[in-house]
Amino acid sequence: MLSATTVTTVVGLMLSPVMSRLYAPAAYGLFAVFNGLVSNLTMISTLAYPSAFLLPRKEEKFRALVQLSVLLATANFGIVSLAFMLLQDSLLRWLQVEALGNWIYAVPATAFVYNLMLIMNACYVRTKEFRKQAGINVITSLAGRSLTLAAGFLLHGSATGLLLGEVFTKVMGTGVVYFSGINRQIRTLTSSFSWTRIWAVGYEYREYPLYVATGGYLNTLALQLPVLVMTGAFGPTNVGFYAFSTSLLELPLGLVGAAISPVFLQKVTETYEHEPNRLPKLCISLYNKLFYVGLVPFGIITVYGDWIFGFVFGSRWEAAGIFTTYLGCYYLFRLASYATSPIYAVLRKQRLALWGVVLLVVVRAFSLGIGVYADDINLGMILFGLGSLAVTFCIDMNILYMLNISWWLVAVRSATLVLLTLIVLYTTRVVIQYLA
Repeated sequence: MLSATTVTTVVGLMLSPVMSRLYAPAAYGLFAVFNGLVSNLTMISTLAYPSAFLLPRKEEKFRALVQLSVLLATANFGIVSLAFMLLQDSLLRWLQVEALGNWIYAVPATAFVYNLMLIMNACYVRTKEFRKQAGINVITSLAGRSLTLAAGFLLHGSATGLLLGEVFTKVMGTGVVYFSGINRQIRTLTSSFSWTRIWAVGYEYREYPLYVATGGYLNTLALQLPVLVMTGAFGPTNVGFYAFSTSLLELPLGLVGAAISPVFLQKVTETYEHEPNRLPKLCISLYNKLFYVGLVPFGIITVYGDWIFGFVFGSRWEAAGIFTTYLGCYYLFRLASYATSPIYAVLRKQRLALWGVVLLVVVRAFSLGIGVYADDINLGMILFGLGSLAVTFCIDMNILYMLNISWWLVAVRSATLVLLTLIVLYTTRVVIQYLA
């Protein structure tokens, strides 16, 4: 998983300077709104039942969960498509993205296809077929980026190129996953269909739609709040700056965190069932490793973000670099939280996880609201970054406390290392500016 993600991340980094010169910030703004709509629909479509695929020990229960997830995704696609057909103009005006036009109809279809891919990927996590999943991720990512680049040249940097690349990546990914082995299991899946069994597993794992789905949707909403708020208050160009900066901040998370996350989830679930005493050691070990891996890179982006973006991507993207300086430290702790986030699900403490996400949404909305009220996007993003960092850090420490780990030692050590790293890096920046 790490090797495959490394390939896609390196390719993404290498192509970013080209992409930033092909597409303007406003194009990235429209792309961010489209992705935000798809992400929100994806989170609510299956009510988080695929997250429970690892739990059933009996195959008939697992197959019933798969059937339930597919039925929910299909029903959501039909309902949302009809709603979009009836409310297209009103929705575009409300989001102030009339430039999306008929692309709004692609949102429910893209969400449906992506849901199918997530369901099939969750099946691969259950069967530990990480090698196959990694290969698929590389193929689809490279193909999608190639199409995005080609469309950018042919369409002269129109947002259509970004949208085509995104839709193509999800459609191709779903097709490749299906024909890589899932297609041979369709007969077994359909022949075992039982409404009674589907209702039974839906009720047995009801905490997932109640807490996990709600928490997941709120978490997605928390990520998309800047897009939703800034589109109306500060225009699509500023949304484009935010979207581009976060897309690059997500790359190291994809390199380390996303590669580890599915494997770690399977491992901690298995450990809790057979050797629960090993769970705290497993969690804190990965937490420390992820923190140390991200400390210097995210420290550099926090201190030198504006310089890096201006030099690598061109002067028009320097504002995006400033946004990364506001978010760098938050992304460090978000990376480390890949070691703690599965614990709520393993311990069946989804209600606590939900309250944590609610707090995150409230803090972020309040922070951005202050920025809108003061008509100062930089103030809003600074408060957004600091608030996100504080909530994420507190959630992590709560999980360590639940595992009987000396959380206060971890908190003091983490804060000290971050402060020392930032002081050293800011000192070097001042020296460079003085010598220049």
